[in-house]
Amino acid sequence: MSLSVPSRRLIRSAPALTATPTSSLLPALQSLSLSPNTNNTPSARPIHTTPSNQWFWNRKSAKSTSESALESQVTGSQETRKALAAPTDAAAADRPKGAYTRAGASLVREHLARAVDPDPRSRIRWERKMVIRQVRSGTDPFSREPRAARIARTERQMTTKSPFLATSTKKLVKLAHQIQGKTVAEALVQMRFSKKKMAQEVRYQLELARDLAVAERGMGLGAKRALAAEGEGEGEASGIQANGETVEIQTKDGKWVKIDDPTRMYVAEAWVNRGPWRGKVPDYRARGRVNIKHRPTTSISIVLKEEKTRLREHAERQAQKIRQGPWVHLPDRPVTAQRQWYSW
Repeated sequence: MSLSVPSRRLIRSAPALTATPTSSLLPALQSLSLSPNTNNTPSARPIHTTPSNQWFWNRKSAKSTSESALESQVTGSQETRKALAAPTDAAAADRPKGAYTRAGASLVREHLARAVDPDPRSRIRWERKMVIRQVRSGTDPFSREPRAARIARTERQMTTKSPFLATSTKKLVKLAHQIQGKTVAEALVQMRFSKKKMAQEVRYQLELARDLAVAERGMGLGAKRALAAEGEGEGEASGIQANGETVEIQTKDGKWVKIDDPTRMYVAEAWVNRGPWRGKVPDYRARGRVNIKHRPTTSISIVLKEEKTRLREHAERQAQKIRQGPWVHLPDRPVTAQRQWYSW
């Protein structure tokens, strides 16, 4: 464990520590200096990482100051820095390891309540308001749940965005098109055996999105829940079937997909975003000319959904076809605008 503390912050907080004379860091804070080390000893260096033999330091007034105790502790070995971060008093040493960190921060639930739940009264008021709104809309005979609210309540999705990768949008968009519309397992297989350099980065992002979807949203757990219910003998009582019937549907792209688990995850959307330039490279040309090449960065965003969404979209398309009725080549409508001659 290393300690990285700005020296200006340490000096600024030194007067505040005068009220605690038992602190062992007070003499070191009072004697801390920002001037460079002039001893030129190989074992001691200043807090700042800039070497002491820079040209601009020669222009300043050279003040030879001895190294303080805090500088020797911070810039010393790893054991010295660990001892600095560890509690020094006997009461802190007797603290249980599970409730406190090495630096003395408490991990007790009551102590973390201020950081986890900073404004409990406002949270309770907001939760009460949402419950009242839901009950009011549910008991009102003239109220109707919006379509977007119903979809958000019954279907789950997970959206993730990768950090900016060292590639271009033209290269990464090919991989985004390759995984779009496939299940997560098929997309991982495609990225595993792809020859593209960024395929492994996309594969890592797919695995991360899958894990977050399972841990945070509870997606893709239908098969495991069915097996657990079948093992306990509650499959028929709970309405969960381990070996459900396979349904074949047609996606909006015209592809036929077989679905045996409604909670199976698939890549609903995948797109790329252009990021900032990560550098410039000179391109030397003829006649002493130089062109500047900009190195791009690109990120990929992935949206994971469950097969329930594709089942609903397929049912909506079939219902729309039924509402439209059969296509008629010559509809039965009155003939208007008759002329004696042809119109072409």
